[in-house]
Amino acid sequence: MRRCKAKAIGIFAGILVLSLTGCAGSPEKSVVREKNMDKMLEEAEKEEDTKSFKQVKEEVKQYESYKTKIQDKNLKVTVDVDAKVEIPDVAQLSIYRVGQQEIGQKFLDTVRNALTPGLVYYNGSKHDIRTKSEIGKEIKEMERLKAGVKDQSGETEYEESEYEEILADLKKEYKKAPDKVTLTDFPTDNKIQEIRKQHEANPGDSFLDWMYELHGDGKFFYGVSDGKNGNYHCLFMQNSADYGNCIRYSSNRNGYEARMYHASVEDDLDNILPIKDGKEPDFSQKKAGQVIDDGTAVQCVDNEPLTISEEEAQRKADAVMEQTGLLDYAIFDKGMYAQTLETEKDMADTAVRYRKIYRFLYLRQLDGVLVDNRAGFKMTDGWQGKNYVKKMWGSEAVVVAVNDSGIVGFHYLSPLQIKETLVGQSRIKSFQEIKETFEQMVVIKNTAKEVDEIEGAKVLVKVSDVRLVYTRISEKDSFDTGLIVPVWNFEGSIVDAYGEETKGTVLSINAIDGTVIDYRLGY
Repeated sequence: MRRCKAKAIGIFAGILVLSLTGCAGSPEKSVVREKNMDKMLEEAEKEEDTKSFKQVKEEVKQYESYKTKIQDKNLKVTVDVDAKVEIPDVAQLSIYRVGQQEIGQKFLDTVRNALTPGLVYYNGSKHDIRTKSEIGKEIKEMERLKAGVKDQSGETEYEESEYEEILADLKKEYKKAPDKVTLTDFPTDNKIQEIRKQHEANPGDSFLDWMYELHGDGKFFYGVSDGKNGNYHCLFMQNSADYGNCIRYSSNRNGYEARMYHASVEDDLDNILPIKDGKEPDFSQKKAGQVIDDGTAVQCVDNEPLTISEEEAQRKADAVMEQTGLLDYAIFDKGMYAQTLETEKDMADTAVRYRKIYRFLYLRQLDGVLVDNRAGFKMTDGWQGKNYVKKMWGSEAVVVAVNDSGIVGFHYLSPLQIKETLVGQSRIKSFQEIKETFEQMVVIKNTAKEVDEIEGAKVLVKVSDVRLVYTRISEKDSFDTGLIVPVWNFEGSIVDAYGEETKGTVLSINAIDGTVIDYRLGY
């Protein structure tokens, strides 16, 4: 039975966006504004209470070094600001309506030829067909665990009736399973397929059953190499109205990547830990993003070395971005990481193996302004009238991983489509007003409930950078479209009441109407 012994918990670019909520009282001067999309668009075009972007650029010159210290003894929050204030050197800021961009055959071909020119891909769903031997091993393991329930010994995960149900399903699967699968009997034509048609043409295919249940009328491509040269390539692409669009590529000398086609379109290099100053990562630290069982062995594989420089690795990553035509993206974050392997062997084993990589995170630049929506993941999960709706929309990004083997990871996630320009030259609030909002709301938003429960507890906030960027926010009454708007990101770190530090965006404020962006809500 496959068992995942290492679970990543949401690292994105090694940085988590913070949106801590507190239970503080109202400030002396209310800075909490109603969030109204129509009103925001009106403010973007009117001159009253707003300034032109050119005026704000002039104003910001006096804040090249923004320093202040805020202490609230009652709420036990200290905020230390020593930040550069950065504003893009462009003529104007705009507001755009955006949607999700479907991935077409031409772009899939471009990516395939850039990453693996001349490589023959075979049907990935056939690779995932389980044989009688594989299922038989799982049946024996389930029977062993079921016996442990009866004598109350051993580690058990389910009640006896649940084991019986699982065993019944496994035995049905065993009867239909082939003795073996020869992957090379199933070459692909490298074409995007309609999930519904493939599902109808291949009854009983568990992979296609799963894809159809999740994505319905979506489209996909899933190919794997034969691995005969000792390198295992996987290329997966999906267009899904409910779960988002993406291309994922993995190259590995230790087996096929076991999680290439998971439904959620997020940063697919989330199984990583940073390597700083050449020090090996500490996989025992839960706060670093990994949960490792006590006594689990951890080792770095020796068949995927990382000896090239970061500069050389970046040249390789930049070359792929150019070859795939992704020219409107710029590196936002980079560094050396330990990537835990998630091949079939690793998913079934209790040992933790990892390889070292350089990881490059690219974000879109729109009109020369960075679109930083790393926390723009959007989800609806609940009843809407008589229908239960579960939909996701991830954050746009391109993630490239490099080691001595070359490009070993390429993930093009949730690409955006610019549908229309709503406001060509947006007015924005003065930085002075934005600064006042920040200085009051940063205390309120970072007051933790645990402060009163932990003796001597306090929250420490440090801000090192303030940047005016674009981000994507949700649009009223529409899941499928969003708005790209200018925001002020106050970036740094927060040490919470338990003493744990998280780095990222401390507070994000809409530059047009001065409202605080709540990334959990999407606006």
